[in-house]
Parts: sequence; structure tokens; C-alpha cells
Amino acid sequence: MPALSVVIPAYNEEARLPSTLSSVHGFFATAAVDLELIVVNDGSTDGTVLVVENFAKHHPGVRLISYELNKGKGHAVKVGVLASQGDLVLIDDADGNAPIEEFSRLKQAIEGGADVAIGSRAKPNSATVVQALAYRTFIGNTFNRIVQTLLLPGIYDSQCGFKLFTKQAAHDVFSASLVHGFAFDVEVLYIAKLRGYSISEVSVNWHSVPGSKVNVVVDSTKMFFEVINIYLRSMAGKYRK
Repeated sequence: MPALSVVIPAYNEEARLPSTLSSVHGFFATAAVDLELIVVNDGSTDGTVLVVENFAKHHPGVRLISYELNKGKGHAVKVGVLASQGDLVLIDDADGNAPIEEFSRLKQAIEGGADVAIGSRAKPNSATVVQALAYRTFIGNTFNRIVQTLLLPGIYDSQCGFKLFTKQAAHDVFSASLVHGFAFDVEVLYIAKLRGYSISEVSVNWHSVPGSKVNVVVDSTKMFFEVINIYLRSMAGKYRK
């Protein structure tokens, strides 16, 4: 079994994915980590599949999971996580906005006893630098205040797409997840909290990369209602083991 599985969801990422694949694979190859790199093609209509297939020809340990219809980032991540076999499972974004070197910060938290280590753009730390667009930061902070009030008090940033799980926590939590959209992070962390897993929030370096698939107005509205539904499902006992 591999020591680490890296799961990257991808929807129309032919432009941004090549550099991320190269940096991720290169980093762990240099560190001699037994790696399984899983790319989940979430119904892309561009050359995403071809990019992954070409990369896999020259780099060992790369797996492509693909389906025709776009089902949402949450669905893609769930498919990748449940297919993973690594002792640790890292979720990373296709744009690579958190440098892969930040993995070391998350791993240190896991080695310190956490079951889940989440990258954070909002937790105060003078040793890290976050370069984000101001309006996205404002909307993200507003969304997070709602999330903290309803579900995750004390978590500064639930939405950073850079998270590390132990195998047990990853498979248990994602087996129970239901959200297919961008609010899946909130649901996954809330399930982890309900089931007693230790969550460590770790400040990471992060930079904005052009080409985001998130529509600030439309998707933020959808995420708000998804958070309300997570709260209601929880009250109804949907996330119990």
C-alpha cells in the first residue's frame, strides 16, 4: 500500500493542471515517498483527460478516475478519497495555490496526534504569506463567520483546498458525506468533529491563481443554503454512525 494518496479534483483544468502535477509528483519523488496520485476528472469538456494520460505515461503512481457528467467538486473529491489506498490522504486543488511544500506543515500536525490537518489562509501566523483577491477574502470571511456560528466554532478557514487525513478518518468521514458542491469541506469537517476526530488547523502559504471555477455570487449563495442543509441534516441525525 502507498504511504500517501494525493487526490486532485479536476474540471476543465487542462491549463492549470500540468504544473500542479509536476510539482506534486516531483516533490514526493525527491522525498522518496511511496505516492499514489489520483486525479478525478469531473466531467471535463476540455483536454484535462489527455493531460493526465500523457503525464501518467512518464510518471509512476498516477491514476485517472473519469466520468462524463460534471457532478461537483465535492462528489469528485469523495470518489477520489474512497478509491485511495494510502496511509495518509492529501486533498489538493488542481491550481496548486497552496505550494506542495506546505504538506510538511500538515504532516507535522498529523504526527502530533491530529486525525485531520487543514490548511488555513485565515489563521493568524506571521510566518506565512497569503496573496488573495480582496473581494474574495471579504466574501470568504463572511461565509466563514456563518459556518463558525452554525457548525464549526474555532475554525478560521474551512474552505482552503489543502487538507490531510489519516486513512481511517478520510474513509469514515467521506463515506458519510452528502454534499456534491463547494460546501463539501464544511460538511466533511463537521462530520469529523461529530465523530470525535482531532482537527488541527495549520496556517499555510497560499497564492491566488487565475482561472477559478467558483462564481463568487452564484456559488456563494449555493454554499450558504448547503450549510443550512448540513445543519438541518445534523439536527435530524443524518450523520450518526
